[in-house]
Amino acid sequence: MVLSGSKNGSLILIVDDDEFTRDSCLQVLSKAGYQVVTASDGDSGLAEVKRSGPDLVLIDLNMPGISGLEVIDLLNEVDPGILKVVITGNTTIDLDEEIMNKRGASGYLRKPFVPNELKSIVEKTLGVSRVGG
Repeated sequence: MVLSGSKNGSLILIVDDDEFTRDSCLQVLSKAGYQVVTASDGDSGLAEVKRSGPDLVLIDLNMPGISGLEVIDLLNEVDPGILKVVITGNTTIDLDEEIMNKRGASGYLRKPFVPNELKSIVEKTLGVSRVGG
């Protein structure tokens, strides 16, 4: 699903199996002027990346089927320069080491988060130039 809006022409893909999180992120980012596409699992998220070529992908780590970490690894194969932000409710893993340093994510959000945290990390991440683009 895509909603109107075109803040700097940025397209954001939200990949999360939790409908509430997906819809909340979609509403916040759409109101902030971004184009937003959603996917409810890793497989459909990867298909959407190939179809729409988003500027930024927000990825939940804990999803049935393909995990968020697997999605990140596959995104790195398809487009190493794609911007990735992890969404997680897990407080036990070292996100800085595992996600950012080893897997190349631009940042992360721990659930629950407030709209301003979401907007802030999206704006910060999109301020970074894409590799090769």
